Amino acid sequence: MKALKIIAIAIAVLVAIIVILGLVAPKSFDIHREIVINSSEENVWRGISTFEAFDKWNPWNKLDSNQVIKEEGIGGKVGDKHSWKGNKKVGEGSMTVTSVEPNKTLEYHLVFGSWDMQNTGYFNMDKAGEGYKITWGMRGRVPFPFNAMALFGNMDKEGGKDFEEGLAGLKSYCESEPVYKIAEANWSGRNCLSIRQVVDFKDFNNFFGTHYPKMYEAISKAGAKPGIPLGVYYKYDEKAHNSDVAAAIPFDGKKVTSKDYPLLNLPESKAYLIDYFGDYTKIKSAYHAMNAKLKTMGRENPDLVIEEYATDPMVEKDTAKWETKIYFFVKNEQAMK
Repeated sequence: MKALKIIAIAIAVLVAIIVILGLVAPKSFDIHREIVINSSEENVWRGISTFEAFDKWNPWNKLDSNQVIKEEGIGGKVGDKHSWKGNKKVGEGSMTVTSVEPNKTLEYHLVFGSWDMQNTGYFNMDKAGEGYKITWGMRGRVPFPFNAMALFGNMDKEGGKDFEEGLAGLKSYCESEPVYKIAEANWSGRNCLSIRQVVDFKDFNNFFGTHYPKMYEAISKAGAKPGIPLGVYYKYDEKAHNSDVAAAIPFDGKKVTSKDYPLLNLPESKAYLIDYFGDYTKIKSAYHAMNAKLKTMGRENPDLVIEEYATDPMVEKDTAKWETKIYFFVKNEQAMK
């Protein structure tokens, strides 16, 4: 009996201590870290607002290269969701975007397994000199009496390590991405010979390489002057790995007709221009920059894209000098303000 009383008293004292500590311990937390990134606004915002980019720099992916990752929703939009399931080091959970203010802040709801502590992760983006200061953090509440455990550890120190490592990866990722200047441009109307097909990505070179010489020959035989070759992209399907595209060559001077290549009129219009230099296989980075810009303006994709191949790769062998002017056409001009 005496032993039981001692045990009961010890338990009562322990409970009392936990209660007292729970009353004085903080019931909320906000762990965060900051870093300055010297890159364009489009690169930095894309780095923190899309899970496509997040997967390339977040500090946990390297802990399990075989983890299963699932993406749902539209990048940078409320409802965008990133879920993962991996080994014991990464566990499983999800991040769901709950609030977005383009180029300023993004918040997401964080869940670990079946344990939902109603914690909020967030990114804040502020101008800092020639770059941007990014704050990455997590805030939430620790219910009584579990908050007492916070007095026996250092949540900020332990949690902050991951944020510091992640922000270092984000900085490296953003600063290694090319910086593109997006300018307003006037597209002059052009008449072209063309051929339009749905083409698999792997067949692009063959498609353009087959038809450009034939169109060029037809224009020259008609006594007209061939212009710079164009790729006119009506739809670009990442999932199907194909594009609804036209190979086109504009012409000036005499009238040109061809039974194999219909006339295509590309009327005068306002456009947004990126001047890209480099190998065609690496042009995707320019599209990332424009899509990030469009998202901040309430658009997901341009209505039409025209690539103007200003450099002949058969003449210039240095791919770094290949110039491609990429024109992005958006019908809803209001979205671009």
